[in-house]
Amino acid sequence: MPAKRNIVYLYSEVMPYTLAVMKAIVANFDVAIHCVCWDENKRSPFVATDQEHIHFYKRSSFNNDTLSRFIEEKKPELIYVSGRMDKLYLQIALTYKKKGIPTVTGSDNQWTGTTKDHLSSALGYFLYRKYFSYMWVAGTFQYEFAKRIGYNNAHILKYTYSADTVNFNKAFHKNKELKKVNYPHTIVFVGRFIKIKGIDLLAEAFTELKKETGNDWKLCMVGNGELNIDIAKDSSIEIKAFMSSEELALASKDWGAFCLPSTREPWGVVVHEFAAAGLPIIAADCVGATDAFLVDGYNGRLFSTSDKNSLKAALNKLFTTSDDELNRQSMRSNELSNTITPEMAAYSLMSVLNKK
Repeated sequence: MPAKRNIVYLYSEVMPYTLAVMKAIVANFDVAIHCVCWDENKRSPFVATDQEHIHFYKRSSFNNDTLSRFIEEKKPELIYVSGRMDKLYLQIALTYKKKGIPTVTGSDNQWTGTTKDHLSSALGYFLYRKYFSYMWVAGTFQYEFAKRIGYNNAHILKYTYSADTVNFNKAFHKNKELKKVNYPHTIVFVGRFIKIKGIDLLAEAFTELKKETGNDWKLCMVGNGELNIDIAKDSSIEIKAFMSSEELALASKDWGAFCLPSTREPWGVVVHEFAAAGLPIIAADCVGATDAFLVDGYNGRLFSTSDKNSLKAALNKLFTTSDDELNRQSMRSNELSNTITPEMAAYSLMSVLNKK
């Protein structure tokens, strides 16, 4: 059999949803993926392992010369870079762009009109277009950023992020009849335990609302990180350690809604994951993924970023919603989740080979 065509990923940190898109690429195209990724200073315990036609390599095992030779040996037809802070990644992208090989970078940057945004726009060639022929963006707000830094429509790709919708859809269909009988009154947060995720705000808002209304809801917080939340005196809040996407999908049977209270969140794949699992969503209006997966009042609630009273109002709306309506919102979340899939992301990236 002839050797497969190769594409190279130069990554910072691989996440489970990254792997879902990679699997969709090799399932639909006759290619092998070779992914170099950082193995030091990781933010998540997740460790990617080799899959069929997907190979992972530790960034720390290469120096400048050996990484360049490694990529040259693979003769890649496409190079994707997510770790732009790595100067060698940039140099490799520049080298292959000059050779006419498509080079792509991903972005979840939102255009918000800040001074930093305008500086990025002014320096768009030197920061991005010099190295990358295409920008692969997460959603609408990121599309605007790509346009502002000088990419035209033909050089902007969609759907750089997708949840493993197969995994979470399966959980939704397995659990929906159970939830019609006994809808779980537990709201869940999943993410890193750091200040920017707003988990202290969530714990405080939830605790205050519990005292004020005496509702029967509970809060489950899943993740890892350095920020500790004092919940010793509150039996209605449970802390769980990091869980894999497979474990989260299984556990979703016990959860009735998902909340992402971040103070800054350019995208947030976890919103997509729990929409696919059929959970109503409560999220801060800074969360980029809400543009695709949350319609206020339809399958959950938006609240004003960093505003505890706005979060409490959104939570109270949830807690006073009937179980029948929560089941309807569950169905709607799942329907919205299927507007982006790993297969769509795969075809979007691989479309650049048709443009060579």
